[in-house]
Amino acid sequence: MNELCKLLNIPENSPIQKIIDTLKQGKDKTKIIEEARKQLDPKQHDIMNPILRRPKNKDENDKNKDVISIALAYQKWIVRKEKAMIFGNQPILKANPKDETEKAVLKAIERILHDIKEPSFNRKLAESIGSFTEGGELWYQSIGEIHESYGFKTDVKIKAMLLSLKKGSELFPCKDDFDDMIAFSRNYTKKIEGKEVEYFEVYTQNFTYLFENLKEWKIAEGYPKEQKLEKIPAVFGEQENVSWYDVQDLIERVETLVSDHGEVNDRNAYPILKVIGKLKNYLNKGPGGGVELDKDSDMNYLSWDQATDSIKLEIDNLVKNIQLFSQTPNISFDEVKSIGALSGTALKMLFLDAHLKVMEKREIYDEYLQRRINIIKRILATLNPAWKTAIDNLVIEPEIVPFMVENEKEQVEIALLKNGNKALESHEKSVKNWQGQDTEDYEKIKQEETEASSLDYFNPVTE
Repeated sequence: MNELCKLLNIPENSPIQKIIDTLKQGKDKTKIIEEARKQLDPKQHDIMNPILRRPKNKDENDKNKDVISIALAYQKWIVRKEKAMIFGNQPILKANPKDETEKAVLKAIERILHDIKEPSFNRKLAESIGSFTEGGELWYQSIGEIHESYGFKTDVKIKAMLLSLKKGSELFPCKDDFDDMIAFSRNYTKKIEGKEVEYFEVYTQNFTYLFENLKEWKIAEGYPKEQKLEKIPAVFGEQENVSWYDVQDLIERVETLVSDHGEVNDRNAYPILKVIGKLKNYLNKGPGGGVELDKDSDMNYLSWDQATDSIKLEIDNLVKNIQLFSQTPNISFDEVKSIGALSGTALKMLFLDAHLKVMEKREIYDEYLQRRINIIKRILATLNPAWKTAIDNLVIEPEIVPFMVENEKEQVEIALLKNGNKALESHEKSVKNWQGQDTEDYEKIKQEETEASSLDYFNPVTE
């Protein structure tokens, strides 16, 4: 472990606890994670706490009655919209391969990303970063049957594991003075013979370490292991605060107003019968019925004539500000049904604020996705050294494509105009894109076209 001590600039043969503390660098997000879990679960919001939500203006007889508490899941809504806007479309790989080997490298990378189910993998990553401020992934290799999925024979499968705080991992990137990652660690627990055991895993450029805490920290059997990639096989992404941080107070205010308004409705929504004097008798119920009163008695309904415009206005303003400051568009059916058919430009304007948010988030994800590609390239170079020169020469730049509702008719018309009103794709490709990968319909269409072209209209065949 002296290699690790030297890397961390601490005395050689330092105790494991000292090494772990140095790797953590004083980082502790326990409170942030606990608060985020609470805010993501509507049942744990402060508005649902009977101690914090005490009855207001209630007499002695009503003090034990439940008050109305309405929690709103705006935090989940913001994160879901955010991850859909960033990774609703799969990032494209911008590359310009110059020969067949470079094309094969690009194809292998695309296959690896396909195998890890990149679209859903990316959305889970964005959910972890948006909900708990950080997330990551760990690349590894598993041995199995020989295959040629990557364009060459190998018995290795290249895989990635998502590191999410949602699943209980704690992530600790360790960087030097130049902001380069010199070590990456994760702290986690798992059950061993019914007992929770804590583990601390460390990756450096040359070795992998695993420490286990049974009664005290010790290095696990078989470790450290040599890091054959000579590169830390981990990617880490982080943002300063949870995605709803700026609007949390607004969300709590909306919950309070909506809940209090429910109380007001329960108390005043139904008219109350007010009798002045004495009530002698009820007459028949239903149409034509009534009541019998003493002389000088009177009866009327108490109804609530006060408008709630002020409450409605405040709630509307709060909701608009939540959307504004979180840059989250409201594209629900009720919101857009009155807009009608929109042009491509109008659709872009509708999503403009959300796309500006994606551009800001690219400060995190551009670097993240680029490191992912670099790790995959390094793994491929170790598995197939013959590709090393092509891998080094091939520049691949992942590019995020924000989600957009497209006006397909308008896009096709513009493309046709640019192309001189000529066909944009083959008939076969058009049919396949419409029917998926099924070619049966295309073959049937060709057969029908052949039969139609050979039909003799002047000498029809009669059966």
